Amino acid sequence: MREWGDIWQGKRYTADGGSEVIGLYWDETDKRLYWSYGSMYNTLGWDDPSVGYSTLNDSTGAGTAVGAWRFTGRGPKATLGCVIPLPQWFADAYTGGRRLAAGCGGPQSAITVGPAHMGPALTSFSPPNISSNPNQSSLSFVNLVGYPFTQNTYGPPDRAHRDLNYSVDDPSSWLAWPPQNGIGYWTDEDTLFQSGTWIDLPDKHGVIFFPILGNGRIWYESSQPWAQSGSHWWYVYDPADLSRVALGQKQEWEIQAAVKWSVQYPGLTYPLEGWGGLPWYLISGVTFDQTKGRLYVAVRFAGDGGHRIYVYEVQSGSGDTTPPATPSGLRVR
Repeated sequence: MREWGDIWQGKRYTADGGSEVIGLYWDETDKRLYWSYGSMYNTLGWDDPSVGYSTLNDSTGAGTAVGAWRFTGRGPKATLGCVIPLPQWFADAYTGGRRLAAGCGGPQSAITVGPAHMGPALTSFSPPNISSNPNQSSLSFVNLVGYPFTQNTYGPPDRAHRDLNYSVDDPSSWLAWPPQNGIGYWTDEDTLFQSGTWIDLPDKHGVIFFPILGNGRIWYESSQPWAQSGSHWWYVYDPADLSRVALGQKQEWEIQAAVKWSVQYPGLTYPLEGWGGLPWYLISGVTFDQTKGRLYVAVRFAGDGGHRIYVYEVQSGSGDTTPPATPSGLRVR
């Protein structure tokens, strides 16, 4: 329908030049297209910018990159995965009005520096003002959830908890903490990219992350971690827990998902086939339609080699279960 041209215009700066775009978010309030990006092999823990935005001019059909910003003290590995909106009531009450959040989380190479996070991660920030927040400057932020990597087995900091379906050859390995007392812990092969959203309805509230978890044997070979098989999960966090972190009543790793369950997306075979590095069937995008109460989940390679978008109804209020019309002329790349 329209080619916007180069919307980055050299603004995706990193110290080593790696600047893969991980996620996009359109902020209707300010008419901004936010992009999450970063180096996927940040080995020295550079404090890179990880979130920027562009404006799109309908009259000229051109995109303009405004800038990119860093989160000094948080690190890009905790902020390069996604941008999501926060409910205004939550921002006003707990984050000093900061109405956007960056993160998603999950391990990044090299996992020992950064730090990478062993589970979901989210930190709130205000929309940057280029006059007072110059390009590549650092934004103020309030952390909401996160699990910074540590070499100390069983922490602290803790890791996100998970099921017990995994094993590691060396119990002291950084790849995975063995299950203990009926609790499993996030491994290096449990992955999140552009995989979070906030559901805020009159009678349902939750911050949801959509990881793919490594199952079976977890090991390191040929300079990358491997998983024998895998599964999809939904992790739902209680906003009340995030508020306690924002207020300083709890450390960000002292909260866990209120509920979590495995999910099987139609058209895929489970358990998922094993992988090295990144899994095939990553969740590549999630958004929640607040008006219709519909949750959209994109899974790469889920449909005959292409992407597939699954739509879920979050029952509340009107109970409108009319299936959304199938879009036409839509190209997902």
